[in-house]
Amino acid sequence: MGAIPRILVGNYAPWTFVRLGRRPPKSAGASCRIGTCTCQRSTARFGPELLELDRERVNAKGGTTILGKLDTSTQSEPAPTAFGITCQELDESTNVVSVQGELDLTTAPRLKWMLLDCLQAGRNRIVVDLSKTTFMDSTALGVLVVVNRRLDPGARLAIACAQENVLKIFELSGMDGVFAILPTIEEALAFAHGRVAGAT
Repeated sequence: MGAIPRILVGNYAPWTFVRLGRRPPKSAGASCRIGTCTCQRSTARFGPELLELDRERVNAKGGTTILGKLDTSTQSEPAPTAFGITCQELDESTNVVSVQGELDLTTAPRLKWMLLDCLQAGRNRIVVDLSKTTFMDSTALGVLVVVNRRLDPGARLAIACAQENVLKIFELSGMDGVFAILPTIEEALAFAHGRVAGAT
């Protein structure tokens, strides 16, 4: 009888590797089986309690945050969506990069290289459309920070987003005051071309 293969146990976001045979907790996300280990993907989200606390904080401050400007009365938590990313060239200086689904450790590099390609092509008006992004972690936020720092003088980067859980990432990290975040793609394009001031 051959030796039993050794299984490594450890944590590495966003994947958690658990010993074969141990049933993962029901609160974890969907699981997949690869070889002799089971990997469990985290589906942690900002719960309704945290969002409700933030609404109370916004109301107390008179609606001074980006979430305070967002009408969430008709919003519901988005269903899981397959990841996709596209780049649309509107003119010689303007590109719109649209992201659908989850931006995390595995998908954020695709956003990074697409945005860097836009900069290398000489685009100085870039809009990142996150209106269909259902989740974003700190890895994706770091990508946007790097790209924003690489902008040439006079270049503009705008973000279109009205997803409450995505806006929460910007606000909790303090980056809501660094980026121009607007609720619609039309407003983001207007800012990129200098026709309106930023929302944050």
